[in-house]
Amino acid sequence: MPILGVNIEKITASKDSPVKGKIEIKHNVKITDLQEAKIEISQDKQALRFFFDYQVDYEPKIGIISLSGDVLYVDETKKIKDMLAEWKKGKKIGQELATHVINTILTKCTIKALSLSQEVNLPPHLPLPKASTKTNTKNYIG
Repeated sequence: MPILGVNIEKITASKDSPVKGKIEIKHNVKITDLQEAKIEISQDKQALRFFFDYQVDYEPKIGIISLSGDVLYVDETKKIKDMLAEWKKGKKIGQELATHVINTILTKCTIKALSLSQEVNLPPHLPLPKASTKTNTKNYIG
């Protein structure tokens, strides 16, 4: 399942109120549309665009980070036609493909959202590694 790339077309990051007290951070990824991409690859291959919205909400109404874009995917022409037909019929795609596409979106957008959270002074939306002092040095060999 070759993914050629992830294109981010819209970025929004805002801090609406000061960060205080307990906050809840919610993530959401949604595939919003599928469209055939007009890219010439080969006679037996075709491209497809998976449009998506990625969002990180800081509750209660502290801020939001939102990214929108598309994932460019290539496969055999017959498979692409079948995917488009299934999407048009019920807005569904195969679970294995959906997992692959969503993981690609998460990889790209989570890193971008982390950078954006620093820019607007929101806390990181995922745990970062931290150094700590070791208090028990009795059995230390180094």
